Amino acid sequence: MPLRHDREDTTAQEAALREARDAAATVLAELAAEAKSLAKAYGARSVRIPDGAALAGLVDAARRAEEAVDIAAHDLATARGEDG
Repeated sequence: MPLRHDREDTTAQEAALREARDAAATVLAELAAEAKSLAKAYGARSVRIPDGAALAGLVDAARRAEEAVDIAAHDLATARGEDG
């Protein structure tokens, strides 16, 4: 089905949004796993205090992933002519 003249092909923006969402889901799953691991360590009151640097890095990665999703969603809305 050909596109109408007033419609932009949004295939690339839709793919970018899917990829950004997939990446965000992956980072959030990693963040959840790391948080669970730390919770177990703290709950066990282990003598060795776990390094929270990995958790902090994942939090930063989650923020960047969220920003990438927002940008991709905005680009898609712009391509569809939905933002105003």
